[in-house]
Amino acid sequence: MCAKRFIVHADVAEEFLERFVDGVGMLQVGDPVDPGTTIGPMARADLRDGIVRQVERSVEQGARLVVGGHTIDGPGCYVEPTVLDGVEPGMTAFVEETFGPVAALVRARDDDHAVELANDTTFGLGASVWGSAEHALAVGRRVRSGALFVNTMVASDPRLPFGGTGRSGYGRELSAEGLREFTNVRTVVIA
Repeated sequence: MCAKRFIVHADVAEEFLERFVDGVGMLQVGDPVDPGTTIGPMARADLRDGIVRQVERSVEQGARLVVGGHTIDGPGCYVEPTVLDGVEPGMTAFVEETFGPVAALVRARDDDHAVELANDTTFGLGASVWGSAEHALAVGRRVRSGALFVNTMVASDPRLPFGGTGRSGYGRELSAEGLREFTNVRTVVIA
């Protein structure tokens, strides 16, 4: 459950990008058992190489590489924390899930455009919408996702059902709804 696409209103996109890149600059890539590490390695070389290919394809398609995007020399399957700007529908970083340290910034003209962009996917695990609570909730209700979080990051809580829509899974896990996923409902009729 890591944010991949950041759909940002055009009015605040430049400031968002600047602050986001500053935050990415504070990430520490390294050994995952080191308490100072915030970004560990990819699990395998093919996954590392795949994420780099996704970034390269997105740049070839018109996205702008702001920071990162390359492997890190040395032992392990490390990829630099990466930020892409100007990502648009149809680009690899927009349509494919990037299971690695890659953030795709997508600029929206207004709320309607933001909802259109958010729903332009075959996936739908979780959405996080930020703004005044009432406004963000109104926008978020129009986004198709298995979970909606307003002014907080997507997370799971064992007390609440969690699961996606579309290609982000079937059914729910956690909570009473998750337990029911392991049961088989049976109808018995006696005449």
